[in-house]
Amino acid sequence: MLLLAHLAKVQGLKGEFLLHQIMDEPEKLKTMTELVLAPPDMVLDHAAKASSPAFPVHVRSFRWHQDRACVAFEEFSDRTTSEPYKGWALWRPEDHEELEAGESFRHQWIGCEVFMQGEKIGEVLRLDPTPMGYDMVVMRDLRKGRFGQRDIPYIKAWFSLDLPNKRIEIDPPEGLLELDRI
Repeated sequence: MLLLAHLAKVQGLKGEFLLHQIMDEPEKLKTMTELVLAPPDMVLDHAAKASSPAFPVHVRSFRWHQDRACVAFEEFSDRTTSEPYKGWALWRPEDHEELEAGESFRHQWIGCEVFMQGEKIGEVLRLDPTPMGYDMVVMRDLRKGRFGQRDIPYIKAWFSLDLPNKRIEIDPPEGLLELDRI
């Protein structure tokens, strides 16, 4: 399942939630089906379907409120019924998402081996979004005499991806992976 957002707080008397969004386009919630609400400590990312105490929800309305996504669910009629779910996580089965050519999910990168000029130099730990609009590839450095993590901006021209085989070839600018040595 894919984590879409967390319910930040209840907005108004109609039981709407302001979102801490993780998804890129929260307005798509208006047309999404198969949404699941789960407690914040319940991780569903490898689950095929939700189990108790998680439960399905249906979007009643969506709007923007002061540049934040605001959503109401059919299951909650007012502020009183919504309030106990503040902080809960909104999920959706991954197989319901349609990716365009060249797109991938962040979790597909985790564990990929990273190569530079054919030599294995690390493995991907995660992708972190940045305010600049691109992801930061966080790599465990496996080069001889090195340790720790390296952050590599995901600039498409620097990366050659083979996600089905968990292999990434990078060609970053000279010195980018040596910034900790300066």
